[in-house]
Amino acid sequence: MTYHELHTALASKRFAPVYLVHGEEDLLAEECVNAIIDHTLDEGARGFNLDILYGGKADAQDALSHASSFPMMSERRVVVVKEFERLATTEAGRELLAAYFKKPLESTVMVLVSANPDFRKKPFTDLKKQAELIECKPLYDNQIPDWIEARIKKLGKQITPEASRLLQGYVGNSLRAIQSEIDKLFIYVGTKKQIELEDIAGVVGESKGYTIFELQNAVGNRDITLSMQIVERMLELGESPQLMIIMLTRFFTQLAKLGELRQRRASEQQMA
Repeated sequence: MTYHELHTALASKRFAPVYLVHGEEDLLAEECVNAIIDHTLDEGARGFNLDILYGGKADAQDALSHASSFPMMSERRVVVVKEFERLATTEAGRELLAAYFKKPLESTVMVLVSANPDFRKKPFTDLKKQAELIECKPLYDNQIPDWIEARIKKLGKQITPEASRLLQGYVGNSLRAIQSEIDKLFIYVGTKKQIELEDIAGVVGESKGYTIFELQNAVGNRDITLSMQIVERMLELGESPQLMIIMLTRFFTQLAKLGELRQRRASEQQMA
């Protein structure tokens, strides 16, 4: 089951008794867990029917004692075990888990979270057969801009494709890091509906201590010494050379368009 398939199933009130949310993209994994909780329990029921355990501090018996308890004033209870790969399991514990996975309590939704499960070993071999598996693997480079655009659209704004690529260039492919910058961008742009290149540079670039627009201004002023200093600084800080070239190409294209308008004696308003 994919991230999107899970949300479709939850919206239709189709719940599995045991989920294994696995993969290294922790933001997607966290959102899958939250979605299961949100669709299963309302706020008032969570105090009695939501248990969150950590594999490094619990053992199989702890997890199963919670999973085997009946809900209070609710149709279901939810038991989340994070870092499930660290759950302390003896041979007896693994056998208890295997028995539960074969015949889980129908009123319990058990959510197991593991970044790096080993499907060659128990209890993951049992889960592969008995549980609903949800993979949250990192996105490929070319998938990130689309994810950014969809994310921002879901939150009520738009972003230009160029701005989306620039955001990825600054932040990288970590969805959690990108989401953190999106949160800052929403505060920065306020009621403005579209996020543009200048917004990315103003928020994300400034937080790194440089912007591509500083380089554009230096080039525009024909200051080769300052231009080279800025380029060296940006490269030292990990800026993508490809993005720098894209942005400088855009800058020169704008200058060419302005030059053509000026030759045609266009007004300042038309040039703007």
